[in-house]
Amino acid sequence: MDQQPNDNLNMLEAIVQNTEMGKNTLEQIVPMTDDARFKAELLRQRNIYQQLNQEAQTSIAACGGQAKGQTAFAKINTKMGISMKTLTDKSTRNLAQMLAEGSNMGVLDCIKTQRDYPDAAPGSKRLMQRLQDFQEDSRIKLEQFL
Repeated sequence: MDQQPNDNLNMLEAIVQNTEMGKNTLEQIVPMTDDARFKAELLRQRNIYQQLNQEAQTSIAACGGQAKGQTAFAKINTKMGISMKTLTDKSTRNLAQMLAEGSNMGVLDCIKTQRDYPDAAPGSKRLMQRLQDFQEDSRIKLEQFL
């Protein structure tokens, strides 16, 4: 059986889920900060997550599929986790640390996905690599706020 179509769709779906996690997290955290430089960086990151998400969804549709995205449970779990970690500390430093850790987890997810789906199409692999590079860059940019 040809594994490429499944690998391709699975990789694209992983990109959709990863970028949704980043986008949704940033949408929850942006209103918590009054630091203008930090907020500008978060909005820049959110816009890139949205762009990468749209590219992955467009690619899935071009393959005849439909993106599933994050489960409702994953969304609620993330939202509750952020709420708990920011209950008593909404400082730029705490928010930056949470986001840097999230970016690092996103990078690890990208690496695992690339290994799990070696037969994905070259365009999907490039999109996954762009996401990984973006998340590594985001982590470095967030470190300046620690």
